[in-house]
Amino acid sequence: MPKAWYIKLAQCETGNNTKHSTRSYVTAFGIYRRTWDNWNHTPNRKAHLLTFAQQARGVDRIAYHGHTEGGRYRHPVSLYGWGAIKNNCNGLNDDLCKSRHPLVIKIRRCK
Repeated sequence: MPKAWYIKLAQCETGNNTKHSTRSYVTAFGIYRRTWDNWNHTPNRKAHLLTFAQQARGVDRIAYHGHTEGGRYRHPVSLYGWGAIKNNCNGLNDDLCKSRHPLVIKIRRCK
């Protein structure tokens, strides 16, 4: 998805706060700490130090690409764990439904 789409997701989740770090969630995308650890090499306690683009790549691993670490592969789990997408905040799901990218087509939920 284009950068503007990730910005809309971040706005819905954390007000686009790239330094977002609570007891349970990290990054501008409000990713659950354990989920972050399962799909990223950077530990969740340092996720808020990453750039917006690096955090967005974490979203892509969770949604489309999966992640391998220590010889163990984690399959992608889609984008629909984000309430902002399920609820179509800022037209996020509408944008997914318009995408022609094969990875997006594979997981999107359109009416």
